[in-house]
Amino acid sequence: MQPKRSSADIDKMAERETAAYLRRASITYLECCISLMMTHLQREEVVTILEQEADMLRRLD
Repeated sequence: MQPKRSSADIDKMAERETAAYLRRASITYLECCISLMMTHLQREEVVTILEQEADMLRRLD
């Protein structure tokens, strides 16, 4: 039988797992968006758009 975990341990574990889930879900959503773009735009257009978005993200404070 395993010892019971404290509420603080359970809260930390829940936070870690929630963050990991949100990261995976965000990446999956981004992949879906890129796939959708690829069905309606030329590859080079998608690359240009994504590069512009990446540059914009880099400039955020």
